[in-house]
Amino acid sequence: MTEQPRTHWAPEQGPRPPRPWHAQVVGQWPLAVVLLGIAAGVVWAGTGHWKRGSFLIGATFALATVLRAALPADRVGLLAVRSRAVDVCCLAVLAVGIVTLSLIVPPQP
Repeated sequence: MTEQPRTHWAPEQGPRPPRPWHAQVVGQWPLAVVLLGIAAGVVWAGTGHWKRGSFLIGATFALATVLRAALPADRVGLLAVRSRAVDVCCLAVLAVGIVTLSLIVPPQP
């Protein structure tokens, strides 16, 4: 019998070559989306629109909650910190808290 060609890397092949940065970002797309949303909210809040910026941050945490709950373990990447239930609960509490505060606090006159 002949050996089947390998399509994946194996430890006996030696060290893997490093992936380019864009391939690493694409591989961690859930975390990249969340970080971009948080950064956009911080920038928006920093320009004087703090209620809109904080609402965007809360909405981004809500998106992170949905991503963590819906994506399988091999696709969620670095968005997974603890068990799925703990991550979803923590992200949901943050999302609800930040969105609620951004809606309740009155604007400055």
